[in-house]
Amino acid sequence: MRLTRGTATVFVPIILLLTARVGRGAVTLDALGLYLTKNGYGGAQLVQLGNFYHLPIQSSGKPGNLVVDTGSPSTLIFRSSLRGLNLNESTTAELVSGPFGRGRNVYGLTTIKALTAGNCTLTNVRVAVASGSADSAFSRAHANGLLGLHELIKFGAVLDLRNHLVYLRPSRLGNSVGSGIKSILSGQGYTAVPLLLKGHHVFVAGALNGVPCHFIIDTGGYVTTLDADFVARSKLKVAATRLVAVGLSGSSSVGITTFPSLRIGNYQIQNGSASVVRFNREVLGSRSGPGILQSHDADLVAGLIGVEYLAINRAIFDFVSGTMYLRPR
Repeated sequence: MRLTRGTATVFVPIILLLTARVGRGAVTLDALGLYLTKNGYGGAQLVQLGNFYHLPIQSSGKPGNLVVDTGSPSTLIFRSSLRGLNLNESTTAELVSGPFGRGRNVYGLTTIKALTAGNCTLTNVRVAVASGSADSAFSRAHANGLLGLHELIKFGAVLDLRNHLVYLRPSRLGNSVGSGIKSILSGQGYTAVPLLLKGHHVFVAGALNGVPCHFIIDTGGYVTTLDADFVARSKLKVAATRLVAVGLSGSSSVGITTFPSLRIGNYQIQNGSASVVRFNREVLGSRSGPGILQSHDADLVAGLIGVEYLAINRAIFDFVSGTMYLRPR
């Protein structure tokens, strides 16, 4: 979904952790954090619960939390959380969609008059509304919604999974800030991976078992998940399980595969494992667009790189220059 309502941003001078469960305290910044704050960024501490990174928020004074989800096209509030966040919904005719197809429920819209996260206050934030399944991982993680890709790009976010921080700025800077980020992280042994921000998703070029492809980067994906058809194309074996993957718009049975090599840009993950599902191709589609698969392997989307490999490899995202940085532990 596209969000068109303008959003204003105000920053106050220190980074705070805003959550009743964890408490309130100042955050010590590293070289990257100091560089970003000198360039007008404000920051908010993330809380890791299981495989998810939660952003504690205040919605017009009401506490809540959003899972940081680069796989969600836009920020979204679950209907079950509207009353607790003191929000009202206006309905639309657009059906909820996800990797398993289109659901029967429709999206809604709501406006958060004052959304505070860390030392950032966003005003009049227009977000989507959808019904979260009680069986979904998001609902089990007690999230009120998702911080999606639209807002991460709009505010030139720098997402630091290593230090559990997200930095935001009221207006996007030019690529000069990206050069500074690259200089700092390259000196710390990070590998830069170009991101392709296209349509409603963020992609990386790579390969699975030597077969060229693209992956969607999904910090809201509990585990890395590959498409069954592409796994067969890559000549990998799949073991059946009794597990079922549940999304906002449907579900799929889950298999497990192991791979000798998964390449993300020039960064290699070796001897790993991933879940396998049957994605809806109308939604997952190809890098160049949804629908019919392209004839070249490199255009095919093999699946989602989930948060477990992103966390293990200390991922840091720069949504201004469109770069992801990875480094092994």
